[in-house]
Amino acid sequence: MSVSTGRLPAEAAPAARLRLGIALVFCCAFGYATLPTLARLAYDGGGDPMTVTVFRAGAAAALYAVLCLGRRVPMLPPHGLRLPAALVGLIWLVGSYCYVTSIRYIPIGLAVTIFYLFPMIVAMIARVVDGEALPPSRLAALALGFAGVALAVGVSFGDIAPLGIGLALVSAVGLSINITVNARVMRRASPLTAMAAMTGTSALALVVVAPAVGMALPTTALGWFGVLGGAAIFCFSTSLFYVGISLIGGVRAAMVCNIEPVLATFLAYLVLGEALRPHQLAGVTLVIAAILLMQKDRTGR
Repeated sequence: MSVSTGRLPAEAAPAARLRLGIALVFCCAFGYATLPTLARLAYDGGGDPMTVTVFRAGAAAALYAVLCLGRRVPMLPPHGLRLPAALVGLIWLVGSYCYVTSIRYIPIGLAVTIFYLFPMIVAMIARVVDGEALPPSRLAALALGFAGVALAVGVSFGDIAPLGIGLALVSAVGLSINITVNARVMRRASPLTAMAAMTGTSALALVVVAPAVGMALPTTALGWFGVLGGAAIFCFSTSLFYVGISLIGGVRAAMVCNIEPVLATFLAYLVLGEALRPHQLAGVTLVIAAILLMQKDRTGR
C-alpha cells in the first residue's frame, strides 16, 4: 500500500486493514517518540518553538503538494469539505505550537500526561458527534492507557505554571478535534488530499503569524540537526498516522498512540542511559494491556 493514498483494495479483509492500520500508527508513534529530544536539541542550539513549528509545517506542506502533483491527486477536498479541512489546519497549527511551548513552563512528564488525554477526548467526541459506541471494554482501555502513560513518563509536578498546563490542555483538545474532523474528510477524499489541505493551510497561516511573532534560528550544527531532523521525521510519521486513521478510525488510532511516550521512555533508557524505574515498567505494562484490550473491541471505527 502506498503511504500517499492510504487505499486498500475493496476486497481486503477487515482484519487485514486493522492489522495494517495498527502497524502504521505504531511506526508513527515510534517516530513521534524521537521528536521531543530533537526539539530539545533545537532549543539548546538557539532555536525556539516557532522555528520548530515553521519547519515542520513547511516541510509537510511541500511534501504533500509534491506528492499530490506527482500522483495527480487533488490538493483540495470536495467543496463541502474544504472549510473543515482548512479549519483542521489552523487547529493543528495552534495545538502543535501550544504543545512545544508548554514544556518551557511545566515538566515534560506533566505536559505529556496532559497531552495524552486526547484518546479519551477523541472517544467522547466520537460518542457525541457520531454516536459511536463506548462499551465497557473501550472505556477501560482508555482509562488504563492514560494511567499507563502517567506512570511511564513519571509525572513530576515541580513548580506548576498554570500557563503550561493550559497550553498542554489546548494541544490535547486541538489534536482530538483534528483527528475527528480529518477522519470525516478522509471518508470522502484521499488521505493525501486531506493532509495537503491541512498542512497547506497551516503553512499559509504561518506566513502571516511567524513574522509577527518572530523566530529564533539555531546557531549551532546540533541545533539545526534538531530542527531539520525533527521536520523530516514529523512528515514521515504524520503520513503514517493519518493513513492509519483512514484504516482503523480515529479512536483506535489515538489509543495506539499511547505507545509513544512508552517508546520515548525506552529510548531515553537506551540512548541517554536514563534510569528505568519500577513504576515506569508498570506504566508500560498498563499501556500495552490497554492497546490489546482496545483491539478486542471490533465495533465502530
